[in-house]
Amino acid sequence: MYSPADQPLTEVAAEAYVERTCFKTGPPGTLGLELEYIPVQGSSWTAPVDHSCVIATLKSLSPLPAGGLVTFEPGGQVELSTRPAPDLLTLIRDAQIDLDELRVGLSPHDIVLVGTALDPVRPPRRILDHPRYAAMERHFDQWGPAGRTMMCSTASLQITVEAGAAGFGSVDDPHGYRARWALAHAMGPTLLATFANSPYRCGSATGWKSSRQAAWFGFDPSRTSSAFTPDALYGRVDIREAYARYALDAQLMLVRRENGDWSAPRGLTFRDWTQGAWRDDPGICAPTLGDLEYHLTTLFPPVRARGALELRYLDAQSVDHWRVMTAVVAALMDDPGVADAVLAAVGLVEDRWEDAARYGLADDDLAKSALSCMAIARESLSRSHHYDPSGALLDEVDDFIEMYTSRGRSPADDLLDDPSHLGTLIAAAETPERKAC
Repeated sequence: MYSPADQPLTEVAAEAYVERTCFKTGPPGTLGLELEYIPVQGSSWTAPVDHSCVIATLKSLSPLPAGGLVTFEPGGQVELSTRPAPDLLTLIRDAQIDLDELRVGLSPHDIVLVGTALDPVRPPRRILDHPRYAAMERHFDQWGPAGRTMMCSTASLQITVEAGAAGFGSVDDPHGYRARWALAHAMGPTLLATFANSPYRCGSATGWKSSRQAAWFGFDPSRTSSAFTPDALYGRVDIREAYARYALDAQLMLVRRENGDWSAPRGLTFRDWTQGAWRDDPGICAPTLGDLEYHLTTLFPPVRARGALELRYLDAQSVDHWRVMTAVVAALMDDPGVADAVLAAVGLVEDRWEDAARYGLADDDLAKSALSCMAIARESLSRSHHYDPSGALLDEVDDFIEMYTSRGRSPADDLLDDPSHLGTLIAAAETPERKAC
């Protein structure tokens, strides 16, 4: 049967497809969330985890009560993806219901899901045997060990927001794509520093508040660096066109083959593939639309366009700080009335990704930016369509500000001040309240 996805794809058609599909305007307020966790067996970071038990147990819980989906990263990290939600409170409610279900399901096996953005003790070890991950590992090994650390030891919180939204448009940017793309990137270093939560690797402090983000700096910049360019920011190039160029100029991480070896020729980009550079390799055919769609899933910039915008630069959080982070991002991204204030607050630090990951809020300029952004978010939450009449969410935001932001601290500082907090991470993941759920 004829399928357009199986037909050879030209360079022009590939760029047009990315431009057409990677930025869309969705229903107002639609949000999504991915929560990643590190599984720990018992109460010790050194005890071997029965990953087969984790996978079997969590798969047996499907479908989850609030409609979420559970998947697994190459090192066995657990990823909970919510269904799209029409508003912030629904999103948090759905995520909490499904997260509680996962935690309770694993409790009889003495396994807890720990909210840290990097396994602080165990070295990276791939436990999923799939051609995608084997090819990914070989590809990233060209740059050293950072790729394996990212694959097998890191956990993040990813928030999905609309690429275009009412209220953000202008004459030269009618859907608001450029405005929202710029906002998502500009506030990135500030939010990364505010919620940095991964200062340890292999039992020692790394010198980074977000060692997870440091790992992302360490390999294949063609797919991990930002697709955000000055030409796109100032309207000299349409943002959709800029992202299409970025996608096609990224190296191939893999090429799907029937023989199970998905390794890609070194240095070959998707654009090269459309131009016939594959012809010397008898194991590769001309690329298809299906190949392009799969290639797009292998791009890992700080903000990824997949119809909506995926903010991928945030550390996973211990306890339930993920609710605070989600609320802050939603408030800053979805309230057009605060966009100018946010851009003004982050203006001095919007390009300081490395400093944000290394120093967190120990950097004075990042600390000032964070305090301003948290105040803006709090004010927006108190009056916008994200308003929580119970006041519980605002209380959590206030508690986080008091505990961390107002003191120039990131969650990572708890571990650095007292390494015994490595043990409390596990205890916090299995509270009496969670056991009773």
